[in-house]
Order: sequence, then C-alpha cells, then structure tokens
Amino acid sequence: MTIDQKTAIKRSLEAKLGDILAVKPEEAVAETCPDENEYASRLSEQSLNVALREREARAVREIREALARIDSPEFGVCDECGEEIGLNRLLARPTAVLCVRCQAETEKGMAFAM
Repeated sequence: MTIDQKTAIKRSLEAKLGDILAVKPEEAVAETCPDENEYASRLSEQSLNVALREREARAVREIREALARIDSPEFGVCDECGEEIGLNRLLARPTAVLCVRCQAETEKGMAFAM
C-alpha cells in the first residue's frame, strides 16, 4: 500500500469520525405521556436511540484504533493469518482487521454458535 493510499484512508477515517462526533443525540422523554400508546412509542424510540449510540460508540472506537494503526506496519495486515488485507477491502472498510477469507471464517463460526 502506498503512502498516498494510506493518506486517503486516513482522511476518510478522520472525516467519518468528525461526522459521527458532530451528531447530537436526541432525547425522548417517556415520563410525561398523555396515553399508553405514546408512552410505548417513546420507550421504543429510546431503545432505538440507545442502540444507535452503542453502534456509534463502537464505530468511534474502531476508527480511533484504525487511525492509531495506520502509520504502523500492522495496518492492512490480517490479525488472524498475517496476510495483506487488500486495498479494495480497506477502501471499503478502513477499520477492517481481518482479510476477506478470515472474516468469512469468523462469520461462519459465529453462525454455528447461534
């Protein structure tokens, strides 16, 4: 991977991180609802907001980890097999730590665990 490619990936990660951190969470208060349907609706909305915040927190963590690795020789190397991850995969998912083959094996194993 060239320095220009790493720089482009780094800029993409930094922009994505900025976008995520710029979003302010919405607060939905379920305590003062006129009826049970509204209360249920607000509880559902709160549940979705919590799930979204957890997903965003995971994305922020993954992006920060990728930014910390990007200048090291380990960036772009599969954590499982040690092979190069591949530029197309890194361009599509710059936070990837597994190559396509190892990711598929991991997902296949997770499917059997369920």
